Parts: sequence; C-alpha cells; structure tokens
Amino acid sequence: MTQNNQPALFERFELDGSISLSVNSNRKLKNIIVKMFVLDDLDESYTSRSLVPMVLRRGTTRLPDMQALRRYRESLYGCILGSSTIKVGEWQAAVFSLDIVNEAFLPGEESLFEKGLELLRELIFDPLVEDGAFSADYVDREKHLLATNIRSNIDNKDEYAVLRCTEEMCAGEPYRRHEMGSLDEIDGIEPGALMDFYRDWSSSAPLSLYVCGDVDPEQVREMAAAAFSFERSETKSLSALPAAVEVGQAREVREQFEVNQAKLVLGFRHGIRPGDDAYEALLLLNAILGGFSHSKLFQNVREKASLAYSARSWVERTKGLLYMSCGIATENYEQALEISLAQLEAISEGEISDGEFDASLKTILNQNRMLEDNFPALVGSDFIWRLHGGELDLAGLRERLEKVSRDDIAAAAATIRHDTTYFLHS
Repeated sequence: MTQNNQPALFERFELDGSISLSVNSNRKLKNIIVKMFVLDDLDESYTSRSLVPMVLRRGTTRLPDMQALRRYRESLYGCILGSSTIKVGEWQAAVFSLDIVNEAFLPGEESLFEKGLELLRELIFDPLVEDGAFSADYVDREKHLLATNIRSNIDNKDEYAVLRCTEEMCAGEPYRRHEMGSLDEIDGIEPGALMDFYRDWSSSAPLSLYVCGDVDPEQVREMAAAAFSFERSETKSLSALPAAVEVGQAREVREQFEVNQAKLVLGFRHGIRPGDDAYEALLLLNAILGGFSHSKLFQNVREKASLAYSARSWVERTKGLLYMSCGIATENYEQALEISLAQLEAISEGEISDGEFDASLKTILNQNRMLEDNFPALVGSDFIWRLHGGELDLAGLRERLEKVSRDDIAAAAATIRHDTTYFLHS
C-alpha cells in the first residue's frame, strides 16, 4: 500500500487584492510556468468574458501592439505568453499564462522572472485604451477570430454533438453555455461596452496565481506581491456548486446534418465531485466503462459488435455529468444504444472482470504519477480541487484508488441516471 508521506504539492499564500498564490517548487523544471485564473460565474456575460482575453493579448499601454509585445518577449529569452477561456462546472475562467526561462540557469542574468511577472500583470490589468475603450480595430479582429473558432465546433461533428447534447440536457442551467461564447452575441459587442465589462470584472473577480519551477516560494511571494500591488474592489462571491438535478424519463433528441458518420452521445448525471467518498470509484468506473481501449464500450460496441468507429466515455467532475459517445452508421442506432446502456448496467451489477479492473486501476495510477511532472495539467487539477474546498493530494488519491472495490464501483454506477440521448445523423 502506498504511504502518503509526500510534502504538499503547493505552498499557499494570500496576497493583497484577494489574490491566492500557489507555488510548486520543482527542480526538474528549467523554466518557470505561471498561470493566472480570473474567475467568475458562467452567466449571461460569457461571450464578453471569452472575448476579453483575446483582445488583451494584442497589446498593453507600454507595448501597444503584437509586434512590440513580440520584441519585448524576445528580450526576455523568448518567453511565451498565452490566454484562453475555460469552463469549470457553472463557472468560467480566463486563464493567462507565462512560460519563461529560469534566470538561475543564465549566468549573469538578473530580474528575468520579475520582468516576466510584470509583463503578465500588464497583459491582464493594463490594456491599451483608445478614447476610454478597447481599440476598435483589435476588438473587430478578435470578434472575427472568435466567431471563426465557434464555427469550427460545427465543423468538428464529434465536438458539435457533445455540445448539442449538453445544451439539450442542461437547457435551463448555466452549464448549457459554451466557454467560447455564443455566435449570436458577438456582433453586438462594442469596444466601449466591452471595456466597461472588463473593468468591472477584473476589479472584483477572484484571482488565483500559480507558479511552478525551481524557485524559492518566499521569494516568489515577494515578487508576486510587488508585481500585483494595486487596489481592487471587494472580491465578488461565486455562485455555489450546482445542485443535483432530478432525472425523469430519459429524453431523445435527433437532429439531421450532412455527416459522413452519425454521432450518438448519451448524457448522464452522477452528482459525484472531487473530495466525495465515491470520487475514486467514479474514476475507476469511467476507466472500466469507456476511458481506454480495454474498456467495455470499446470492446463490446466497437470490437465485438463492430457497430462503432469510435466508442468512449468521460466524466465532467464539477457539474456532475458523465458522457458516452459513439461514431456509428445511422442504421446501427438502436443496437449501439442498447449495447452502450448495457455496459453501464453490467457495471452496476458488479460484472467487472479481473482484467478490466486491474488494467483500469493500473492505468489510472500511472496517469496519477505522470501528473506530477505535467505542470499545466497539475495546476488545472489543483485549481479544480481548490474550487471544491479541498487540496489535491496525488499520493493520497493513489491510496484511496487502491482501496476501491468492485462493490464500490457498482454502487457508484447504480447512482448514475440517464438524462439525454442525442443522435446526429444524415
């Protein structure tokens, strides 16, 4: 049995301005990886919240265009800046990232990390302003790019089918919204209104700053406190975790589209979240059901019945959902649906072979160990656990996984309720 005697993954600090700082000191890293999460509810402003990070990365007051930003990044040994938007349950976060060489490995170089932190602060909190608004040219260009990105979801029929299943399953809930926003709302966003939204959001949103690298946590705290030393409004409280939704008769939604391959997506609700007693059983359940090539869906729907070109399952941890997805021929709909549902039923009845159980446990444990050296993924996992009021403890998670029994997995499967069947076909 694994003994949980590992040090904490992150040291925690609270900075002025209600900024949470988490530092992972790891000698394996030659670079320093920084991520800032700017969080809020997944509310009606979700399209503006997705657009803002795209506009911000075009320029700051000091570095007013992408060419000036690029030249300055090159002077910092080619540091990498990025921004994106993610959905975590019924919350939405803009994520700003910095990847910069650790000056400890550059003889004679000083203050490189401080300059990088200051650049990240500028990118997020000191944007280029023209006549009290964002640059109209920048806003127009990024609106066009955002619209293109959203349309690309329609071109990717696997992604589109999952998106439509989610919209139908969560029709009256914030989770129906896509983190990238709505195509219908983009045209109406104006530079002045977007700046007003940005100022209100950035001044009151909860902020989580992560730093990973071969660094001294106390020095990082001092540098971060200096870089982000500005007054902010009182931090906005986030909405509570979404309550469990009662599931009645499973709904069936069919849509026609020009597709070469029909898409079957099944949506389920489980209500199990990180830190819950059944969380580890849920991870193993998904691994046995459809997480890998040894799983029941792949083996029974694709390999044995030859019904699907692809067959998988995955878990949404914060909203409490589980999905199954198959790419099939249209005429195989009824049979693929029946066999897919039968796999979950079999797990709930304890029909788990030694091979399925052992392969799933081994794979999940290996993924857990690999996470220790995948720092972007490590930060993302820790961020989710912190949102749920817990601490990411990989060694402890491995211990709990090793204690999960087949009965535990069957009990978790028995709580999962089929909510929506979505079928996209020609």
